[in-house]
Amino acid sequence: MALPGTVGRSKSELVDDAVKYMWRHGTPITATTKAQGPIAVSGQGVHITDIDGNTYLDGLGGGSAAATIGYGQKEVADAVSEQLTRLHYASTRTFLNEPAIELARRIAEIAPGDLTTSFFTSSGSEAVETAAQIIKAYHKQKGQPGKTKVIYRKTGFHGVGITAASASGSPDYRDWFQPLIPGFIEVPTCYTYRRPEGQSVEDYAEACAQAIEDEILRQGPDTVAALFAESIPAGLILPPTQSYLKRLREICDRYDVIWLDDEVFIGFGRTGKYFGSEHYGVVPDIATASKGITGGYVPLGAAVVSQRMMDVIFGDGGAGQAKIHGHTYSGHAAACAAGIAVMDILARDGLVDNVARLGDKMLNAFSEFGADHPNVGDVRGKGFLIAIELVEDKETKKPFAASSGIGRGVVAAAMKENFLLRSARDVVAQSDGFEIGDIITLFPSFVATEAEVDQMIDITKRAITAACGQAS
Repeated sequence: MALPGTVGRSKSELVDDAVKYMWRHGTPITATTKAQGPIAVSGQGVHITDIDGNTYLDGLGGGSAAATIGYGQKEVADAVSEQLTRLHYASTRTFLNEPAIELARRIAEIAPGDLTTSFFTSSGSEAVETAAQIIKAYHKQKGQPGKTKVIYRKTGFHGVGITAASASGSPDYRDWFQPLIPGFIEVPTCYTYRRPEGQSVEDYAEACAQAIEDEILRQGPDTVAALFAESIPAGLILPPTQSYLKRLREICDRYDVIWLDDEVFIGFGRTGKYFGSEHYGVVPDIATASKGITGGYVPLGAAVVSQRMMDVIFGDGGAGQAKIHGHTYSGHAAACAAGIAVMDILARDGLVDNVARLGDKMLNAFSEFGADHPNVGDVRGKGFLIAIELVEDKETKKPFAASSGIGRGVVAAAMKENFLLRSARDVVAQSDGFEIGDIITLFPSFVATEAEVDQMIDITKRAITAACGQAS
């Protein structure tokens, strides 16, 4: 069936209009023109089909890890359709609605610790911006208006707003969007593979945590409001040690610094648990989420706030309640209906357990492959969040030169077999004074079967071998 408005129009005409009328983020115009799209038209399970009839095995959850429950889940579409027919919109400033209330209750049930209250937004970036404002409201309500500074880690990524850019270590964001918000202070990340030679993992993790405490003391604890730190940084996929996150929790408690655990990328099952922090036995003060809440079917995000913070923010529940901005589409009934349907599917089909089981299989397979491959320096991840770091020399961990195009070569080799994966080299080029090489990342949909995971593993190994062989 032809799409509305495309009857009789060729692919080249559609691409021409895309170049003329759309701004496609992250992709130069020349790349869109050269590739003639591609233009996606349908999907089912972990496969997506383009306008030419080519079907791709999707190892990227729709390209940004949002298609967590795969394509073609009719009951999500039915839930949204039914809600749109009954009530498509009513501002939560004026009316409550049942789907928003029910989804918030369900999130509180699965969230760790005392994360109980959801402020709904339309995206992960909005959730982070909202969280930043909640943090300011909390400190002001406590009579601490001077606590405004934010500590962030160099390899962190927190969305596309100006707050996120101010808390990003990426030179691209920092250079393009100056001037940034003052009061954002950068500290080292915990990148255990790239730790100094001769230093143990635990000693290195302790040094990284201590650097955060030292910076809080240097700035003055009465001026530091928050630490922005993903429990598992998803850009380069950097699972920390158990002790590292526990130390962060202790430091934040000591100085009344709010820990914002940005789980927009990994929340709602990607790591084999509903929230990444659960792997480490710690509870943040705020967790942000988005992609997994609705599986990409409808835009929705949330800042999930601890009861401890809400007790302060709510104050007397009346005129003394702290202020925070609103969103036109906050708690949108149809989006929340999609979220409820997705949570039903996650529970009914055991998808989070599927991610844990098959994610372990992928990590083990890539680790075995890497042990014998001269250019696989590190394999890491949790669940369906996998990274393979490629190096020119395993002994020295020296990365391939950027000009070698190894990461792009791996992606291209996989694409020849109609498999979608990603190279992260262009995301973050440098961290804490050392160069980062090409990092191949996979984050497939949770509905992937064992056979499909085997196919992803095999193609990835072939693509790495092909690209590295051409460089040697």
